[in-house]
Amino acid sequence: MLLAAVLGLAGSLPGNAQSDLTYIPACQDVYISMGTNNVTVFNQTDVLLCAVNVAGGNGTENVSYPGCPVVQFDISGCNITDDDAVVLLLKAQSILAGSDPVMVALMSIGSDWNEGSDFTTFLVNILPAWNIIKGKDATAMSSSTDGDAVFAFDVSKKIKDAKAKGNSISFLLEAISNESAEISFGSREGEVGPCLVIMPYPKAQLSDRSDLNSTSNSSLIFDQISDIPADGGRIIA
Repeated sequence: MLLAAVLGLAGSLPGNAQSDLTYIPACQDVYISMGTNNVTVFNQTDVLLCAVNVAGGNGTENVSYPGCPVVQFDISGCNITDDDAVVLLLKAQSILAGSDPVMVALMSIGSDWNEGSDFTTFLVNILPAWNIIKGKDATAMSSSTDGDAVFAFDVSKKIKDAKAKGNSISFLLEAISNESAEISFGSREGEVGPCLVIMPYPKAQLSDRSDLNSTSNSSLIFDQISDIPADGGRIIA
């Protein structure tokens, strides 16, 4: 719904709406396995695994995270104003879940890492977000629960706060469910990786548009965004 609403707003802009959009692909991405006894960084893969394992027994519940994507964006070349909206898009190649819904939570982390960093470096950058997870502070998390192939997160404030401090921003994603679940997102090494979309909020009066309330095919919209013609928007690599 978030993705459909944002692109509905973009479509309501006068003139060529896509030319007002800015696209920023991820510059670094890995996924981290945080099991009960070890931490492993996977940095050469076409997927970003986002998974949770929930195991019960003897009246206790053990939860581990065999996949937590970590994504970084270079925002040095973009000019973001207070009126801009920023959405993070990730496309799932597969979703394996039980009867219980799976939610993906997103949190900002430090950006002092690259794809060659060891797990200790990642833990230092992730620690603030991990404290948020343990404290169950929902106010510091963004979430996506639509359940279709494209996950969209409103990161407008996070991007603006990061831009005021530096030239990069990083995110940690975590699967949340009462049952074991697994989502495989496309990575930047594959055909469709994580992407930021920046658009100005339309100042013109919005007409009564049915597409603002549409649950249109988000995967098709993502495919259109990932293959932009030369005059259809601005890409910051």
